[in-house]
Amino acid sequence: MHSRDTLVTPKLVLSTATRLIRRIAVDRPRLTIGRRPSNDVMLDDLTVSGEHAVLHTAAGETVIHDLNSRNGTLVNGVPVLQQVLVEGDRVEVGIYRLHYVLERAAEPASAAAGVAGDAGAAATPATARLRVLSGPSAGTVLRIDRPIVSITNATGHVAVIARRRNGFHVTHLEGTSYPLVNGESIGLVAHPLSNDDLIELAGAIFQFQAEPP
Repeated sequence: MHSRDTLVTPKLVLSTATRLIRRIAVDRPRLTIGRRPSNDVMLDDLTVSGEHAVLHTAAGETVIHDLNSRNGTLVNGVPVLQQVLVEGDRVEVGIYRLHYVLERAAEPASAAAGVAGDAGAAATPATARLRVLSGPSAGTVLRIDRPIVSITNATGHVAVIARRRNGFHVTHLEGTSYPLVNGESIGLVAHPLSNDDLIELAGAIFQFQAEPP
């Protein structure tokens, strides 16, 4: 059960094996997934059935139901007909992946506490973490507990996450393509990170989560 002061929004992080596409809020009691344009989440590929699956959300619980699809619906690599989703679950629909994540908004009390600090600025948390959302290590959590921590993927792309006085930043270090934050390339500059930002490193996807100071 979540704190009354914390707003938790379930989302689906839509991707393929090679790219992050978008984030979809699970903000209605019924969310349909399929190839036909009438679906709430339209996935335009022949591996996806016209009406492939549906999400039912009630009382803080989201359940996915397969709709007798041709290729089936997988959760964490296992075919399912119906299953309750928990944070970090990976749903596979045809060639697509939908990672189920919970985004937590900042609590009002935390914002108020920051007013007493230097010029009203909230202190940078001492540590943060990265949740791995794709690949063989999906579901694991990496602690960012040093001033500079590097992250890499199987193809040798490297980025670094640095803790600065004004927050955490991610910077490109090695590789032929730049990291993406929420689907946008960061280029060569240090990009500031916010809670629940999604970092894509040449197909490897991480969710940044700042830990409280």
